[in-house]
Amino acid sequence: MLENAAMHASTVMMARYDARNPAALKKMVAGGVRLFAFPRPVLDAAFKASQDVYAEIAGRNPAFRKIHADYMAFRRDANLWFRFSEASFDRFMQAQRL
Repeated sequence: MLENAAMHASTVMMARYDARNPAALKKMVAGGVRLFAFPRPVLDAAFKASQDVYAEIAGRNPAFRKIHADYMAFRRDANLWFRFSEASFDRFMQAQRL
């Protein structure tokens, strides 16, 4: 029951996130907000900093180290899949004039 409740909550949260963000983005832009993507050096620095934090935690917490290692293996495989499926489709859709 708990697992089903967690799955339901996650699904509802993601659906609301996806449904509400376009309207929120339009509202911000209409209010004068200028949008910029993070530059690659900022993304690189943030990624490195996060990896350093994970390594620090893993160095002192064996349970985290095990879970994190398993998650990183999963993420590598998932990233491979997304690179050739979701990312290609996303790039295609972003190029469309909808």
